Amino acid sequence: MEIIKKLKDHKIFKENSIVKSTIEKAWMGDPVEVEAHLIVQTLKDNYCICEEYLEATKKTYKIRYVDITTIDGMNPQELAAVYGLAPKTERFNKRRNL
Repeated sequence: MEIIKKLKDHKIFKENSIVKSTIEKAWMGDPVEVEAHLIVQTLKDNYCICEEYLEATKKTYKIRYVDITTIDGMNPQELAAVYGLAPKTERFNKRRNL
């Protein structure tokens, strides 16, 4: 969560970013948890308000920063490492050795 707050402070994670998180949807009347891509509409201190990408219903979801798995297709830790806001991950070291 601290990494996402750093990305938000440096305006890397902002409105209109695409995030991936788990949301609850109804399927045949039963609640089902689904991983979905969401577009950020509003940023708050510990959560963001998002709507599902390519969904016609325009339903909004409250997503906590802890529940976000990717930001614009990258892991938040790796995205912060690219911008020098966090230590490099193991993935960076593997690429350098190839």
